[in-house]
Amino acid sequence: MSGGPGSSRTTDVGAPAGAIASAMAARWLVGAHSERGARRGTNMDALFVAPHSGLVVLADGMGSTSRGGEAAAMAVAVFAEHLAAVRDEEQVNAAVAAVQERLVAEFAPAGLLTGASTLCALVAVADSDELIVVNVGDSRAHLLREGVLQVLTTDHTVAAHLVAVGAAEPDSPLVRRTTNHLRRYLGNPAGASADLTRLRPVPGDAVLLSTDGVHGALSNAQMADILAGSPDPELSARRLVVAAAAAGGTDDASAVVVRPRP
Repeated sequence: MSGGPGSSRTTDVGAPAGAIASAMAARWLVGAHSERGARRGTNMDALFVAPHSGLVVLADGMGSTSRGGEAAAMAVAVFAEHLAAVRDEEQVNAAVAAVQERLVAEFAPAGLLTGASTLCALVAVADSDELIVVNVGDSRAHLLREGVLQVLTTDHTVAAHLVAVGAAEPDSPLVRRTTNHLRRYLGNPAGASADLTRLRPVPGDAVLLSTDGVHGALSNAQMADILAGSPDPELSARRLVVAAAAAGGTDDASAVVVRPRP
């Protein structure tokens, strides 16, 4: 769901969906917060936070109109709907394909970026302590372990591609100009797919999902300090979003923090 000027989501959103789906609720603490950016008329980020369904999802709508927010809200809703019973990578890929199909059908006739969205999610794996990390676009998943914050996902941007193939230096003007130019996103009529990886958090870890309104405004060190500063995931999520605005960020900012229960 899209956030308003300031909104938060915590562990008790969502309804039970069986033994598999209750894995996240039993094993993880979850908190989330989202705020509209100063340069936006509406928040185009969307969150679905349902630990009892073994699922948390974050999306960032693209484009210069409010329909980007509609696309993000649709993306998280369709993704969650297709994973009512959480299983494996095959079902996650099917859910991503369903989002892609729905966004293209709904928005593509009006223009390529009218109803496009990123998507980043954590999906509880059946009978396991593992999570499937899902990513399309430039929203990110991070892992804080022993005080060090590691980015788990790859940005699907022109800038990241240029750096990866050695065509530009990370601090070059070309990279700065193309940081927000996506090469892969949901709602692209040419097609889109997600990167999937498995993660097994351990006690003391924190997993962060963020839109670029957060990680584009804060350094990894700043985000690590905030996550390390409190064991409460809701408080951490709120502090990250507030800090992004205080650092000069003007984009919509959303954060979801997941911690293994002690």
